[in-house]
Amino acid sequence: MIYLLVFLAASVFILIISLLFHNLSKLEIKNLSKRCVFITGCDTGFGNLLARTLDAKGVLVVAGCLTEKGARELKNQTSSRLKTVIVDVTDQSSVKKACEFTCEQTRDIGIWGVVNNAGIMPSYAPAEWTTLEEYERACKVNLFGTISVTLAFLPYLRQSQGRLVNVCSVTSNCGYPGISDYVVSKAGIKMFTSCLRRELLHTGVTAHTIEPGGFKTNITDKHRLFDILYKAYLRAQPDAQKCYGGNISRYLIGGIYNTAKYVSTNPQKVADAMTHALLAKYPNNRYLIGMDAHLFFRMLAALPERISDLIIGWNAPYGPLCQELKEGKMNF
Repeated sequence: MIYLLVFLAASVFILIISLLFHNLSKLEIKNLSKRCVFITGCDTGFGNLLARTLDAKGVLVVAGCLTEKGARELKNQTSSRLKTVIVDVTDQSSVKKACEFTCEQTRDIGIWGVVNNAGIMPSYAPAEWTTLEEYERACKVNLFGTISVTLAFLPYLRQSQGRLVNVCSVTSNCGYPGISDYVVSKAGIKMFTSCLRRELLHTGVTAHTIEPGGFKTNITDKHRLFDILYKAYLRAQPDAQKCYGGNISRYLIGGIYNTAKYVSTNPQKVADAMTHALLAKYPNNRYLIGMDAHLFFRMLAALPERISDLIIGWNAPYGPLCQELKEGKMNF
């Protein structure tokens, strides 16, 4: 009987604590109309959704877009309060101009938040089919672009005691094969953010990571992924073609089919997580988003490395060339 009472008491205690944390997590900071957030990568995808979400809440948004077309389309979807600026995160002078423009727009209220969202995934192929230029490109945009924007805006975040939000990926926790250039760059973002969070611990500035699983965006487009894989195969050395063109490529193409079927079609979840990191009174340090992030990747992180290797490690190489590479197309 006593064990049952202890169990019930513990259950009630856990329930109360859970409800308390749930309610606290919903609390938002005040004066949203006096908060300004700068976001990169707003032409499409998560950044575009975030810009529209914050604008609807009354936040002053400065949306960094790569193209005039992206900026124009975003303006047409938002209020006159939202401002756009063309920024290439790989160009320090462009980043500096975007920072100066944002400061001009927020002279009276300061800069509350910066979101490093701009990102690319240049390759979907074995490392031996991936060029050094693709590794450099991924790191230049994803990692060094994030660092460049952060360093430019950090003095202003310290003034406002605001928030830095960096978008990495659930794969930043896991050496996921086939996208090594992307994983390397995103893991760098995660470690950079962790270092910065500890350096800024007593300045009032907080740093947060957004770690989405698979979501339907331009990056996960099935036609784009196959096109990347096929081009990588064509330019690979003959011995590398033979090694990876059979069993391994069938595995990778199976991943494209599965991505087309099973990735989340609700990217608003990611924008909502970013919004929480920026506006919640008690934000989280990191946000894992998506069913795969919480179930599959959490499991991988908890398992010994050797077990994880067996789960996501590739099949034995070689085997006959897969049909899709032979024909140069996929049947979706």
